[in-house]
Amino acid sequence: MIIKSKSSYGPEEKTHNNLDNIAWDILYKTLDETLFPRVRKCKIAKDIWETLMIIGQGDEKEKENKLTIAMKKFEDFKMGATKSIAEKETRFLKLLSEVEDLEKEHTQKEINLKIL
Repeated sequence: MIIKSKSSYGPEEKTHNNLDNIAWDILYKTLDETLFPRVRKCKIAKDIWETLMIIGQGDEKEKENKLTIAMKKFEDFKMGATKSIAEKETRFLKLLSEVEDLEKEHTQKEINLKIL
């Protein structure tokens, strides 16, 4: 692979490089001190983004743990008498979306039985 000097870039390459620099700058400005060391060696914005996605999603074991916790919360959900119906519904929908975000879908029958 032959590396081209920036002075020999054409107009399209200059635009692409500039957009990458802008994206790189935006991503760096949004990072806190715990994430910055993990991505500071990335050369292009795409690498930063992919690293952040991996950090956010975690490995398979972490995903499995998150799903187990979310499923346990969903199974333990009860409609107590101390809260309003709106609060119960909000809590239930939040639990349901947590489980669905982890790629576990519930059938409508399961949802209905849980509410009952």
